[in-house]
Amino acid sequence: MGLPAGVALLLGFETEMLLITGGSFAVIYGEGRPFRTRWRVMVIAGLLLALGQMAGATVGSVVWPQIDAGGSQWWLMLIAVFATTVAAVVVFVQNALRLPPPGGFFLVMVSGGASMVAKQGLNPVEVGCWALIGAATATAIGMAPALWGRRRPETSAVERLEAAVAAYAASPVPSVAQTHQVETQLVSTWNTLFDAGRTREDELVQRTLAAHVTLARSNPTLSPAPDSYGDVTDTPNYLDLSRHAVPLPIPTMRYRLFRSLHRYSRATMATAKVTVACLCAGTVGIAFGFDRPDWSVLSAMLVLQWAPERVSGTIRGLHRLIGSVVGVGVFAVFHLLGVHGWTLLVTLAACQFCTEIFVVKNYALTVVASTPLALLMGGTIHLPLGEVIISRWAEIGVATVFSLGVLWLFPRSAAIRHAEMLIDRSVDAMGALLGALLTTGSAQGALVQRRDLQYELLSERQAALTVALDSPDFAADNWPQHLRTQRAGYHVLDACTSAGDREITAGEVAELSADVRDARMRRD
Repeated sequence: MGLPAGVALLLGFETEMLLITGGSFAVIYGEGRPFRTRWRVMVIAGLLLALGQMAGATVGSVVWPQIDAGGSQWWLMLIAVFATTVAAVVVFVQNALRLPPPGGFFLVMVSGGASMVAKQGLNPVEVGCWALIGAATATAIGMAPALWGRRRPETSAVERLEAAVAAYAASPVPSVAQTHQVETQLVSTWNTLFDAGRTREDELVQRTLAAHVTLARSNPTLSPAPDSYGDVTDTPNYLDLSRHAVPLPIPTMRYRLFRSLHRYSRATMATAKVTVACLCAGTVGIAFGFDRPDWSVLSAMLVLQWAPERVSGTIRGLHRLIGSVVGVGVFAVFHLLGVHGWTLLVTLAACQFCTEIFVVKNYALTVVASTPLALLMGGTIHLPLGEVIISRWAEIGVATVFSLGVLWLFPRSAAIRHAEMLIDRSVDAMGALLGALLTTGSAQGALVQRRDLQYELLSERQAALTVALDSPDFAADNWPQHLRTQRAGYHVLDACTSAGDREITAGEVAELSADVRDARMRRD
């Protein structure tokens, strides 16, 4: 961000410097990824950030002239609806694809904030072009390290995993948070190797598998406990450490999106919660006379975007409330210091740096940095400080009330139906794999079906944990069915792994089908 923004500032474009900042967020989406896929991810992210800012500026160019001409304050509902729509789409996609943090958080932040740009005399096309400059620079700099180490991202990921596993194994009593951190590193490393196109015979794959096995054996209670797992993470790790084999890659993007088009999918339920909370928060904020409905929408989305459980979601929501309040206080310091020009550039760079550092570690700390960043990007530095502080704090409070209200009032039966749906899908996926084994005669010929079954089993496992947190009575009665489903599914997957390249006979398939048939009959 500093390079293109610095050039813009030298040429006298201080306002446009703020727009470059929004586009430069593209670099974070490529961080840690193999260069083989990094450029594509950053290009897509950069285009979405630029289009989002251009769309937001378009909405603002309609709203603010109407209000300035004496129109009703309710014209701001266009901004509230726009920001809510962006948030809803982002939440659905990031949950359907199981994207890691930050997901689409920055896209919602810059798109909603761009609706304020019309006040500064810039047309939407200009806004998009300045954002593209930031995105293009971010992509070029993000790919620059490939010049001195094309394989370095995946090698570094494996080295970090080995160090983390060694430290974990040496710990006498690992905490839940430590367990989650090392699991997260393992999942991230496997995904990095898959993105890099590494084969099962590759040295890095074998080193990762060795670390995987060491981790699984270092703590016999490593599998997440329903009473504690949900308190430490927004994005659960879809991983079963009891499998001492190279995991299969995740299914295609099309498969993951299509399977989420169900009223009781995790992505759909998260989208419904976010839509209701964001619209209510934005509407109430306008009714109270506040002029940043996009701020209310972003604050509500921040709590609900990863479909949290009730108790853990409330805890993390309150953490983010405190972080946002502190972030407004940090902005107040910058306002009192009167940052502008080069001091504004340094302030933007510092806030963006802290935001990107903390976003994969702790959202409470992230919002401490991203809150003043969003306010600075929206041109709020020129408004009266007292008015800004009171309005933003009030909007954060309203958004938190509605997001936590939706979290607790959303029917518990939805999560139960989600868990039941995934049991059915897991059993269906077992049947599809058995059928593929009969028709192809080998486990290698059924890789797609094996991949899909692993995906459904991991999804079912996480859904069972969620139900155990929010509806413990139902979970206690149905836990045996969950265990039967998991045992039957992994029995089939383990048999495929053991078979390797040899032919699987019809008799072996018949034996495997017995467990699947038992799980289905007991389910019915």
